[in-house]
Amino acid sequence: MDSNTTTCLIMIWSDQAANALKLPFYICVIAASIHLLFWLNMIAYPTVRQRSMQWLYAYLGTDLFLLLRFFFLYVYRWWPLCIPNIVRIIICYCEAILDTYLNLLQSFILLALNICRYIQIVRNHDVYVYKQHMMIVIHFLVYILPLLYYIVSILCHWFILYRPYGDACDVDLASIAVQISFLTFSYLIPVSLTLIFLLLSLKFVRNTNGIQTEQIIIARLKYHRRLVIQSSVFYSLWLTLWSPYLLVFSFYRRNTIASNITQILSYISIALDPIVIAALDVRFLRAWHTSWNHLMRFLRPARVAPIGKEIVTNCQLNVQK
Repeated sequence: MDSNTTTCLIMIWSDQAANALKLPFYICVIAASIHLLFWLNMIAYPTVRQRSMQWLYAYLGTDLFLLLRFFFLYVYRWWPLCIPNIVRIIICYCEAILDTYLNLLQSFILLALNICRYIQIVRNHDVYVYKQHMMIVIHFLVYILPLLYYIVSILCHWFILYRPYGDACDVDLASIAVQISFLTFSYLIPVSLTLIFLLLSLKFVRNTNGIQTEQIIIARLKYHRRLVIQSSVFYSLWLTLWSPYLLVFSFYRRNTIASNITQILSYISIALDPIVIAALDVRFLRAWHTSWNHLMRFLRPARVAPIGKEIVTNCQLNVQK
């Protein structure tokens, strides 16, 4: 349907698109519940609100925006509202590129996290405390540069909007050169640099030259090894579940089987992210354990001893006296 011939159109899901969204919808409901519990624990316990975890919180913040995007577009497609053409185009662009933009943010956020941890491990320097202004600038660049890339791509018609009736909007990359540049900027550069800094951190952790005291060696290895393991596990999760969507985005549309599978994997990753972070950090484990104990005390009714048993117990105590 040509957008120039109508100023208003009711946007609804086709039966095929609605069926394809059932499984992602259930996964996102579970993911939203897990994230809610995670953020409630973060608010309730000051021990987990640390500057050194700002990149992890930024990463989880992108997860929240991805969930909000999914539920908003899911509900919006079921409402029988007549959407003006200009509003429909704006929503369509958000539907087409917002998830890949947030995914691109995640790749650069993980790169920034691993660079900061490399500095923390190699130089024993807390950049979150001593380089606060630099951290603000890095945050700004991480969020703005990918956005500028998408804006330039749209204005230069490198990204061509595709609006199928009854299905999600999508963008087609105009040429092979655009596909290669997108993969280079969104995948090859951040992934390669992140793996390099992970390997450099691992190499430094295994190097004990120049340290004479065995206790210092053990303490340093234990702390630095924990940081490297956290980064490696979390990045492996992103590479396995989220990054395939960036690769597929360049070559397949959303309504294809390959795209549907990678989207489901990405939603599973969103659900697992808070669990993995909590499992890898002892502060979160303690917070979750405390919350669980409070919940069990609230749900478990107070046990009242039977009257006969209480009398027998009192008699036994009196005899012993």
